[in-house]
Amino acid sequence: MLAPQRTHAGVEETRARILAATREIFERNGTRGTTTREVAERAGVNEATLFRHFGSKAALIGAMREDSCGIEAIRNLVIGLDGADIAADVKTMAHHGTRVMAGQRALMCIALAEDAIEQTPPDFDDPEWRGPRQVLELMQEYFAARAAEGRLAGDPSFLARIFMGMMFQRVVARKLWGDSPIDHEAIDEIVDVFLNGVLR
Repeated sequence: MLAPQRTHAGVEETRARILAATREIFERNGTRGTTTREVAERAGVNEATLFRHFGSKAALIGAMREDSCGIEAIRNLVIGLDGADIAADVKTMAHHGTRVMAGQRALMCIALAEDAIEQTPPDFDDPEWRGPRQVLELMQEYFAARAAEGRLAGDPSFLARIFMGMMFQRVVARKLWGDSPIDHEAIDEIVDVFLNGVLR
């Protein structure tokens, strides 16, 4: 008798459970303290299933970091912006981005600390950089379209990096600023400063 075929929804649900378990353990223990055995137990699967989905511990952690970016939601958000009101669009992106980053602040801080002590330069083709790079590319496309219309000044790639950097520091350095990283008025003021330098 043949084994029943797993549905796509079942495969995706298992994958999501494994990624959620990986993130929970990674945020507590970092890369070295995250074991595939503990992840599998937390996700309610065996290690063979985990490796069938991800292949290796490094690929698993990379996939978890990429998944945490919420790239599909950001892509849908940016695609839905028509560019009629640049200030409103950029504020929408800023509020969404800071909410996403605030929800993964612990993950980002651990990842940054581990990246800082690596002996070799980071490989930006690694899976863990894929999510942030895709977000950057979406921002760059938006800014490139507005620059092509003659409404923004500056290199779109540079504008995207500056914009993302401003939102990133808002979340990561929240203790330094002494207030909520998702304070709407503060985010709007940051966007206004950014746009003051780039709007034509």
